[in-house]
Amino acid sequence: MIKIIQYNLLALVAVFVARYLIVPMDHFNSDIGNYLWLPMGAVILAYLLFGFRVFPGLLVGYLLAEVVVEGGIANFAQHEVVSRVINTLLPLLSIWLMRKLNFSNFIVANKLNYVQLVPLVVLSAFTTTIVKAGLLYAPEQFSAGKVYFQSYVQGDILGGLIFIAVVFTIFSPALIRNKII
Repeated sequence: MIKIIQYNLLALVAVFVARYLIVPMDHFNSDIGNYLWLPMGAVILAYLLFGFRVFPGLLVGYLLAEVVVEGGIANFAQHEVVSRVINTLLPLLSIWLMRKLNFSNFIVANKLNYVQLVPLVVLSAFTTTIVKAGLLYAPEQFSAGKVYFQSYVQGDILGGLIFIAVVFTIFSPALIRNKII
């Protein structure tokens, strides 16, 4: 039970820090996504290292980060909550799907298996963007190009891969020493 709490706290901090780091890259127009969405990598990596039980930590980390970024709870819109639930849940479903398709060796011999990790990040990026577009934006806005699909997908892919690569480059010895990988 202690490990689950620790893992949730690590996941919370990872998502919070990843989201906070990219604030300077946020676009003033929410129709254009952040071109380097680091939290995608934090979410995927937390699931791969700690399992599905870190869902609460990831979601709380996302929500806390958004409250801070938005300047308080009063400026926090309902669609942000739905968006962050989607951002937290869809990568988990992507991992599940890839495991069902026998693409489950994301970490091999304490090293990232980029051959399978890249499709996971791409699948997660597409699914989160498609679901958010369908639930949060009116179809006419999306089809008219008001919501720039490619900026959201591109940001999720680049941010996801960069976050994971940086974490494994910097923290790999600590992850191995603590038997996380």
